[in-house]
Amino acid sequence: MPFTPITISPVSPADEQVQKLITKLDQFQIALYGRENCHLDSIEVLLQSGAHMLGAFSGDILVGMGAIKIMDGYAEVKRMYVEELHRGMGIAENILGRLEAYAMEQEVNRICLETGVYHEAAMRLYRKLGYRVIEQFGEYKVNGLSVFFEKQI
Repeated sequence: MPFTPITISPVSPADEQVQKLITKLDQFQIALYGRENCHLDSIEVLLQSGAHMLGAFSGDILVGMGAIKIMDGYAEVKRMYVEELHRGMGIAENILGRLEAYAMEQEVNRICLETGVYHEAAMRLYRKLGYRVIEQFGEYKVNGLSVFFEKQI
């Protein structure tokens, strides 16, 4: 099977392929933590907040995504997800690097994110890329299931 290069480009949360990946991510997180413990920005929230969202494409198929919201004094990474068959290829690193570059263009030098205690691969990735664990940020509450990270860029 020939290798199809991965391309990264801006996408809208309203795109059908993005919505399908968001649904997969929601199902994954809800199965682990229960809906009441998930911080799932809806498509509407992503659109209203002006989130900058990137998609990773294999040909014309969306295989990964991530978004960043510019907040007051920091940026927050949201909706990071890569399809299982495409993990381990550097896609998440590529998306996150481009989201960080966008934050710098917006003159934001602190990036925060929240992930769950059972997302070991995600936590390894964030640590590898220079993120450090913090107590909390924004309006998040310490709940025993969330792990909060930040990186100064």
